[in-house]
Amino acid sequence: MKVAYKDSLECRIKSFIKHNKSSVLLREDIGDFGSYRQISRVLKKLQDNGDLVKIGYGIYARLSYSELADKPYLPKGFVSVAREALTRLGIKWDISDAERTYNEGRSQQIPANPATKVLERFRRKISYKGMVLRFE
Repeated sequence: MKVAYKDSLECRIKSFIKHNKSSVLLREDIGDFGSYRQISRVLKKLQDNGDLVKIGYGIYARLSYSELADKPYLPKGFVSVAREALTRLGIKWDISDAERTYNEGRSQQIPANPATKVLERFRRKISYKGMVLRFE
């Protein structure tokens, strides 16, 4: 007997992503939907379709599609998505000193790729298209 699409694991995961307000999806969020291999196949398919991108071990980010550039992109920008991932993982972090001095108006120098202060141990790598979250 063939399974209807609306009952499939892919449809349930897409629905979860659509109704979730966060732009970061952790693998543990959808761990109860099916077996490890089934979820891996669906996540791989969503990456191939351009709906999600893997930015770290067990960390996925939602993508939007740009009609002008004709390619997918991170709607909030890499640094904010990576910091949201840290928050979702329960890692305490703070903005860097350079970013803080700019925000307070004590400096005119805009930090192009700001570092993030991680206040507890974190050994994972968060990256997207050559951009890596820098730690201070």
